[in-house]
Amino acid sequence: MRWKPLTCLLFIISNYAVSGFKIPSIDFEMLNELGFEVSIPDEPGIQRVFYMLQIDESCPPLMDYITESVNGSWVSKQKTSLQNNDKLQISVLVQFNEEIFEKSETRVIINKRLLTTRNTSSRTIDFPSGEGECEAILAPQQQAKRCKPAQTIVTSGRRTCEGELIFEDNFSGPHLNKSTWKHDIRQRMYHVEEELVAFDDSPRNSFVKEGNLHIVPTVASEVKEGSFKLGDRCTAVESPDTECNIAQNTFYTIKPPVFSAQIHTRDSFSFKFGKIVVRAKLPKGDWLFPYLMLQPVSTYAESHYAKQLRIAYARGNANLRTKQGEDISGNHLYGGMVVWHHGRAVQFTKDQVSTAHYGDDFHNYTMIWQRDKITLMVDEEIYGELYDGLPYFNEKCFIIFGVTVGGFLNFDDSVLDKDVKPYKNREPRAALSFWKQRDAWAPTWGRQSAMIIDYVRVYAE
Repeated sequence: MRWKPLTCLLFIISNYAVSGFKIPSIDFEMLNELGFEVSIPDEPGIQRVFYMLQIDESCPPLMDYITESVNGSWVSKQKTSLQNNDKLQISVLVQFNEEIFEKSETRVIINKRLLTTRNTSSRTIDFPSGEGECEAILAPQQQAKRCKPAQTIVTSGRRTCEGELIFEDNFSGPHLNKSTWKHDIRQRMYHVEEELVAFDDSPRNSFVKEGNLHIVPTVASEVKEGSFKLGDRCTAVESPDTECNIAQNTFYTIKPPVFSAQIHTRDSFSFKFGKIVVRAKLPKGDWLFPYLMLQPVSTYAESHYAKQLRIAYARGNANLRTKQGEDISGNHLYGGMVVWHHGRAVQFTKDQVSTAHYGDDFHNYTMIWQRDKITLMVDEEIYGELYDGLPYFNEKCFIIFGVTVGGFLNFDDSVLDKDVKPYKNREPRAALSFWKQRDAWAPTWGRQSAMIIDYVRVYAE
């Protein structure tokens, strides 16, 4: 047997009583990225050989039926590449002088050095009459699984099967599951990505009711009296001095005009590649913006200039158009990604226009994240595929849900007519201007200003 240098296999052996003929030792060879091969040496009397090869108990297994030996061996070559920590179960059936013998071994790729090698003994069995009977003989204590290994990588690093449900929250309990979800607590004003809101964990801004998660923006009662201090509850990472506190009696700064909530799974669940489905009703109201997105685990929910995979979003405005007349109201759904290049946002998006506002009813928003593309769907219908920008997302991502207000990126001055917005991006008085014109936007809010999420599910892909 030939061993590839610095490759290790650990044998886990099962013993059987010998009955006449004994199947020779099973030889195994790694073929680098070209796969692997298994073989047994030829002996007089061997008529046919059948191999069944299972990688990490995946089903259906690899199977090969050999009717003649080549160069003194019964060889099966497989193009599937084995990875570190893969477990390969080798089952071989040999027809010898009209009798059938069976032998099984399990080999695990451990590290890059050779450990031990031992042989199993073989046993005679009745000739199998069908696939199901053969399956029962080879694995009498295992129920057959239908698992195709997925490319998805989850928090624990374990292997997954295509279509496997790897994360789910139906929000069926009386409260938000605090072991799964964490709150982002900080104010979002007075920096380059300014949003006119403070995120908090107040039960008025996020709660579970009748099997749904509600994220509710609320208008502040006043913005000028006293100071704004979050203290130890603040979760800001990069700019705690400004995001956790607003000093009293400054020239143009005010306390947050709106309070809302943003939650995430960074500490509990993340994945790379997969299918995420969120059934939700998006918020409706002027200058509201929903966050249904994924963000790399190398960042925090509170990070500035973080890359984002945006599962879906539609602006809250019932009526909003660009200078060129394009409808960018809540009837216009988008999904895609945001990456930052030298402090400037680069967006890769696909979109779909509906006759109704996406805040009028529940919809299923789906993103399928694969190695070579991202597929965007609403209510099981594909509305876009993205191929550019994928190299920016080469790590596991966590889930973020939230409702914000404004945002220089979310409502870009350059595409809107003058005086449409109640504030201007990058002006120091943006929050103050927004607050002073609250009589124009606050009446558009109401019960429909909440984002309501029925469930979120993530499947291996």
